[in-house]
Amino acid sequence: MKKIATIRIKDEVNCVILGLRKKDADYLWDLYKERVPNYNFHPKFQMGQWDGYLRFFYKTGITYVYLLEDIVPRLINLGYTIKLSDKRKNANVTPEPIDENFFSDIINEATGKPWVIRDYQVELVNRLLEEGSGIAVAGTGSGKTSCCAALAKSYEKAGNLRTMIIVPDKNLTAQTFREYQYFGLDVGQYGGDIKDYEHQHVVSTWQSLNNNKTLIQHFDVFIVDECHISKAPVLKELLTKYGKNIQYRFGVTGTLPKDSSDRLGVHVGIGKKLYEIKAHQLIDQGHLANLHIHIFQHEIDMRHPYQEYLDDDPELPILSYKKFKREYLKDWAMEKNFLHGLIDRTTWIANKIEERRSGGKGNTLCLVNGIKYGKSLASKINDAIFLHGKDAMKDRQEAYSLFKDRDDVVIIATVQIASTGLDIPRIFNLFYIDLGRSYIRTIQTCGRSLRKAHDKDSANIFDICADTHFSHNQLRERIKYYKESKYPFELAKVEYY
Repeated sequence: MKKIATIRIKDEVNCVILGLRKKDADYLWDLYKERVPNYNFHPKFQMGQWDGYLRFFYKTGITYVYLLEDIVPRLINLGYTIKLSDKRKNANVTPEPIDENFFSDIINEATGKPWVIRDYQVELVNRLLEEGSGIAVAGTGSGKTSCCAALAKSYEKAGNLRTMIIVPDKNLTAQTFREYQYFGLDVGQYGGDIKDYEHQHVVSTWQSLNNNKTLIQHFDVFIVDECHISKAPVLKELLTKYGKNIQYRFGVTGTLPKDSSDRLGVHVGIGKKLYEIKAHQLIDQGHLANLHIHIFQHEIDMRHPYQEYLDDDPELPILSYKKFKREYLKDWAMEKNFLHGLIDRTTWIANKIEERRSGGKGNTLCLVNGIKYGKSLASKINDAIFLHGKDAMKDRQEAYSLFKDRDDVVIIATVQIASTGLDIPRIFNLFYIDLGRSYIRTIQTCGRSLRKAHDKDSANIFDICADTHFSHNQLRERIKYYKESKYPFELAKVEYY
């Protein structure tokens, strides 16, 4: 009997394949699955209610449009004749390619001359326009927001289409809004106390849209800035459910997730990766600042708790000091609390920051992963400013603006609010303390120092960590990322007491 598979495309994201034989549906169900990071810690996995996989093809034939390019050849190899039923109502708006003079009516404040779009930005925008959907990966500082503005303007000129740009946090809402205004776009904001969306283009966070999910349906184009976070359940729902009929969908980011389930989650909501230019290429071309990473791994003194262990119960098996140091702190949370409680270590870090500040071009941003620790560190540095998530956006922007004209600013900020998207060129020194092992967080955090300024063509990064078990393992992962990104680094093991 002839095998016929009917692909019914329901909208821009979702489709179903009908007529599959059971063994073939089972094959695809098993093929398009990816393990979720840390699945073994999930309660449903531990109770035997879930196998730890995210699936992108279901036994009923339900799957995603952006996977069809891979699925269809497999169906043909399985002997199927393909029939197509496409229910999409495509607008088929195809903007003209842009060139370097696309924004020539805008005066570049830095040069006093008409704005010129860089060659790689032209290539990036035109590749996305040509496809009508997809993802561009470009290193931090590459000018992704101006690329997004060019995309929005292109669709406005071609078909008067409305664009929603979705950013990850309130910081980037205000920043993107200002840049869109700079490029002469009619733009509004949606989020917090501002609900100004009667404009050609609107900037919002996915968190704000979660409170009014249907708003996205009033737009023709959406662009997800820092789209590596589009795997978040709320954003994925916006892209695949409420925005399912939006034909033109784009993502821009400095990093795509390493984990295959996260990467596939981005792919099914936005499309395939169409363009990539890495930070080291932009550094080599002179667009970004040179950087050098200095790793200071503290040799942690645990002799006191070790002696307590020895004195506590003589009948316990005797561990060597080295093994005790590896096993005493049971998890990363416990280890991090221990490290943050070492007053001498915090003082060492504060002195190192003061040393860098006093060296002339001393503007320093230091990222920490805890409010209590951030306050403790800031208290040891004269005139240091500490910022965290509860600070008003206005206060954060005022603090960041100090970098523009001063050379001695020290800002301590939680990594949650300052590791992604900040446009602060005059950061000469970047510290991060006990950062962890996340690929995206590591590379995005390094990116805070990559932007050039009129008096800056290089920057120093200081990776502060420890030789305790979890911190040491995390450092090994970060070093892999530095090597992969071709970032130069040096490692020094140091005492802090």
